[in-house]
Amino acid sequence: MNPAQRFRYQPFYCEENAWWLCHEQEVSAGDAHVVFITNPSGHCPVAAQRAVAPDRLIWWDYHVVVLDAAQRIWDLDTRLGLPLPAADWLVGSFPFFDHLSDDLRPSFRLIPCADYRRDFASDRGHMRDADGGWLHSPPPWPTIGTGMNLARYRHPSADEPGELLDWQGLRQRLG
Repeated sequence: MNPAQRFRYQPFYCEENAWWLCHEQEVSAGDAHVVFITNPSGHCPVAAQRAVAPDRLIWWDYHVVVLDAAQRIWDLDTRLGLPLPAADWLVGSFPFFDHLSDDLRPSFRLIPCADYRRDFASDRGHMRDADGGWLHSPPPWPTIGTGMNLARYRHPSADEPGELLDWQGLRQRLG
């Protein structure tokens, strides 16, 4: 089933898709976390994403998924399946990890779903071009929260919110 048919979903708005997933009981029950995937370069390569052909990488400036209490990833943009065991998602989404330079290696910011639902805000300003037009069509639902605090979440050098892990740190956390 296409995730757009089961959950609120808008291509290119992964931070909002994750916010809505945090409202779904089957996703957010227990110790669920939103995971921001970023890196110092601001160009994070991810495989198996629906926004590109199956054999291509997409270079997201950041990507957002949800890690549920059962250690499964809910990535509404992946071709790999939904939900997927986190270890399988990591291997399928970053099969080239060992070949990445340090500035392209992903960092993972984990924020408890409850905190993200309460604190995240986006006015969607980051999705407008210099003339005010949309880079990608916005979701049909209202903006989330008041103002814009996306930068707090997506930069791998910020101390908060949540916990910032490198590849090995995330693998250890997952067991």
